[in-house]
Amino acid sequence: MDIFLKTNGFFISKKLDRFYIELKKESGEVIKTEVPSNKVERIILSNNGTITTSAINLAIDNNIPIIFLKWEEPTGMVWHCKIGKTAKIRRNQLKISESIEGIIYGTNWIILKMKNQINYLKDLKKNHKNKGDFDNLINNIELNKNNLINYVNSLNENNKNNIINYETNQREIKDNIIGYEGISSKYYFNGINYILPKNYKFSERSRRPAKDKFNALLNYGYGMLYPIVEKSIIVAGLDPYIGFIHSDNYNKTTLVYDIIEIYRVYIDRGVVKYINSKKVKESYFDKLDNGVSLSNDGKGDFATYIKENVFEKEMIFKNKKYNLVNYIQKQCYSIAKTIKDDLLWFI
Repeated sequence: MDIFLKTNGFFISKKLDRFYIELKKESGEVIKTEVPSNKVERIILSNNGTITTSAINLAIDNNIPIIFLKWEEPTGMVWHCKIGKTAKIRRNQLKISESIEGIIYGTNWIILKMKNQINYLKDLKKNHKNKGDFDNLINNIELNKNNLINYVNSLNENNKNNIINYETNQREIKDNIIGYEGISSKYYFNGINYILPKNYKFSERSRRPAKDKFNALLNYGYGMLYPIVEKSIIVAGLDPYIGFIHSDNYNKTTLVYDIIEIYRVYIDRGVVKYINSKKVKESYFDKLDNGVSLSNDGKGDFATYIKENVFEKEMIFKNKKYNLVNYIQKQCYSIAKTIKDDLLWFI
């Protein structure tokens, strides 16, 4: 289990081989509990509170990482300096990231993204009849997905037969995979454009800055999703800086860029529903010299909407229901276990 404390004024100390926890509620009531150290996998601390050095040493002695968050973003971690489960995950992650097997495994996330895109376009087709040629776009993404699968299968075969030189072709292979992803996304956003109100239609995806209102909302939504994925990766024991598909640059959390691809569609759905709610005001946007951004009022209203309608959305993972945030965490645990145990797979 995880000890996850988000309440201001928490207090953690050690009592024998247990963590002793005090939480002070707004009413003034103090809740006290004890948790055996052998039942704890991680301690995650947010907001203001106190943890004693004896509790920290108990965690270290039992190889329990202590993760610190600020505004839900990871800021630091304390863990045992000796080899343990987390160290094994990261050693394997580094080894795999430098192999063709790692690229093949990471491609799963791109393919899952394409499947999510196809499913969303099918939903839009069903709910917005006669607003565009959805069938053609869906077929093109499906064809592109199959071409990517064939490409990766050929990589796998060439690797087995020692035909491919990974060191020489690594960047080219990753660029090719990202190229397939880009083609699908172009078809996908064409489909979304079909159903948007006239004043929200856009010519292309734009980032810094957004060129239009739709992209301004989408970029802010992705920005809200990013720290959730990063936190889940770190809590699972993975290194966010060691990725499999996206480019490795200094201080770039490439694994976050890899894994976030699976979940972008939930933000996409949320943005479209938010726009179609007809509650969006012109005052929610600021015009820039070279684009559009959300105003402070817009950020506040949109963030609240996404938290309530996207991040609290129920998902199924291994026959149990979780909201999207906990669902992402469970999937990151699963990815970490797969990497630790060398159980890589490909769709």
